[in-house]
Amino acid sequence: MTEQVSKQWEGLTISRELHIGVYFAGVRHKSFTLRVAVAGDLIAAQEEHPGGPFQLTTIEVYRRQLLSLGDIPAENLTTELLREGLTETDLAIIADADAELEKKLTPPSAATPTGAESNTPSSDTVTA
Repeated sequence: MTEQVSKQWEGLTISRELHIGVYFAGVRHKSFTLRVAVAGDLIAAQEEHPGGPFQLTTIEVYRRQLLSLGDIPAENLTTELLREGLTETDLAIIADADAELEKKLTPPSAATPTGAESNTPSSDTVTA
């Protein structure tokens, strides 16, 4: 099963380190691998926490995206564990990794919109 998951997300992951880490089984777990988000992540998070605060939904989405967090077994990598053990600083690291992954996967044509402004000043934009 691990091989199928690896193949499914091949090229669609990013690995980083948390500053503080999540404490589990006597150890702070810092290294993580995050996969790209899919539509079902947000839908499932909203179904799991209907009417819940935005931050809880966000943590739930990230939990679904986390392929690994240190040596924490997948069945123990719960939203509650992240909610209780993830610092704001580490949450921001995961958010940055998610944004970096999306940016990395954005096709170059989508990153630069057609008709983007030139870096060269034109005479009609200069005021007297």
